[in-house]
Amino acid sequence: MKLSDEQVETYQRDGVLPVGEVLDAEAVEEAREHLDALRRDNHMDNPSEGSGRDTFRRLEVSRVDPWFMNLVKRETILGPGTSVLGPNVQYFQDNVFWKPAGTGAPSPWHQDHTWWHANPPNMATLWIALDDTDDSNGAVQYIPGSHHHFIDPPTEEEGGDGFLLNADDIDKSGAVSFTLPAGHAVMHHCLTIHGAPANESDRPRRGYTVHLQQAGLLGHSVEHCPLLAGEMPAEA
Repeated sequence: MKLSDEQVETYQRDGVLPVGEVLDAEAVEEAREHLDALRRDNHMDNPSEGSGRDTFRRLEVSRVDPWFMNLVKRETILGPGTSVLGPNVQYFQDNVFWKPAGTGAPSPWHQDHTWWHANPPNMATLWIALDDTDDSNGAVQYIPGSHHHFIDPPTEEEGGDGFLLNADDIDKSGAVSFTLPAGHAVMHHCLTIHGAPANESDRPRRGYTVHLQQAGLLGHSVEHCPLLAGEMPAEA
């Protein structure tokens, strides 16, 4: 599922692109079942605990439940990745998020690159809806074009935590979000500013993210971060 030249140009210009269906209904249902098991077996944390809101998540989920690596390796996910990262692509991370109906917490504005420090920042994320997702249940919002510059988050001395951006400093007038049927995805650049409002609807908002990197970019071994397409550079 390679992207068209027009889609690649849009991604390069905006830093965000809806890529259509990447998981069929059967895969979506099976992913939900695995997500249920993760919560039942206490393999998810809630970083919003105590706020009156909830975000249940598991970072690097395929290291806990290897079934998810089957999704990472699907051509419907790798095709968009190789279209924008080049032919040599390596796994970096995959995560699951569950924002319950009525209590789902917001996600503050941020750039993924703040944590990843890739040089060059040639990394991409596919955000895959496991429930029908729209503005009413907390669809992710993106600032198109924001990937052209890195913004230093405010430090503790400046009233921040060094990772999250100050919402008052972001021009959100051009923010976009996408209505995604379950199984559909949006891909964004690791520098694209994004965040999500709370889920105040009567529907859950479950999502699965796959983070891909140009092979060798961060020096990770293939044992730690499997090679998904192409080959590792000689110096990696």
